[in-house]
Amino acid sequence: MKTIIALIFTVYLASLFLHKDTHINGTSEHLKIAELPEGIAHMQQRIVGQLSGKYALTNTVTLSSRWTPKERVLTQDYLKAIIHQLGLQPITHTYSYPNMNFGIDLLIEPFKGVNIYTVLPATVKSSEYIILGAHYDSGKRNAPGAIDNATGMALIYSVIKELQKVQHRKQHILMVFFDQEEEENIGSKAFIKLIQQKKWNITSVHCFDMIGWDADNDDAMEIYTASKSLENYYLKLADNLDKKILNITINPINYNNSSTDFDEFLKKDFNVIGAGECYYHRDTTPYKDTAKDTFETVNFSYLLSSSQFITSIIKNLIN
Repeated sequence: MKTIIALIFTVYLASLFLHKDTHINGTSEHLKIAELPEGIAHMQQRIVGQLSGKYALTNTVTLSSRWTPKERVLTQDYLKAIIHQLGLQPITHTYSYPNMNFGIDLLIEPFKGVNIYTVLPATVKSSEYIILGAHYDSGKRNAPGAIDNATGMALIYSVIKELQKVQHRKQHILMVFFDQEEEENIGSKAFIKLIQQKKWNITSVHCFDMIGWDADNDDAMEIYTASKSLENYYLKLADNLDKKILNITINPINYNNSSTDFDEFLKKDFNVIGAGECYYHRDTTPYKDTAKDTFETVNFSYLLSSSQFITSIIKNLIN
């Protein structure tokens, strides 16, 4: 018993700093941001630039990272503001996620955070949903997080913008910006619980993380999945569009990785695929989680071509 108490106390002390930076204490004033450009290329540059500190959010507010509680609240307000610009309703998913040990919850509060999401409705009666997800937090204090993961957010936002032009959509689209991916994927774990509570019929999940680096200029996109149907679907369309894809087929048996939001959906048996720059094939930003992960390191032509490919993927799925 003494050993257990000592362990809990040790974890408590070690967690003080972590919880100081993960609690959301209060809200910021509503952000009134300028309208985003209409063109996808310029829109993506504005989004990545504002989320990574290249451009100010307003005349008086600029983000240097998306790590501290204050910065994450500002990011949430920004994401809600640009969702409003789509003519959609931003939804705040505030969650409380328990610590690993129940005894620790008796000493310190559970993790708290906020996911931001919206729904692009189907144009016909439907009970089916497709998820497009990307995390919005950055890896460390003072890490601008341009590639990791402002690029993922810019991609799914631009995809939704294009999907709004599709007149016939057979499935609803959930666009989700996850909190606390950099802290053991807490935000996506909490969102999965929300899915279960809502009893949404999720047909597929598409997670995007880091899509801005292409040092060898081959325009290749990396996909990873345990779903043969999604893997084959991506590969077939990529072949038709002459898009280079490097694929990793994952064995879901005893899968226990926890490096990105994709992992949590896989462990819960969702039909999920992850996509981004070629992280596992070693063509990826060397500046992840550092102060050098800046706007200037993003290959925006690569981000745009990858976004166009994903738009084609989702367009075909909803039809």
